[in-house]
Amino acid sequence: MNANVPPDRGPDDPLYSDEYYELLERLFGEEKAAWARLPRAEREKELTRLHQQYDTPDDLDEWPPELGGGRFNP
Repeated sequence: MNANVPPDRGPDDPLYSDEYYELLERLFGEEKAAWARLPRAEREKELTRLHQQYDTPDDLDEWPPELGGGRFNP
């Protein structure tokens, strides 16, 4: 294993310098900078959880329910 890669990160998940994350914090806010600091596996796990929570059959419909589509108004 590469000595420069922390144990919670893979070789395709780089850890940038503190200055980079400080710049992100100034430009986009503390919450987005904290998100960027997370290991890739943690970010993907959270995105999967959010997708499962909000994914409904209507999300996959060609037309949104407001425009006549949806499960209950085909």
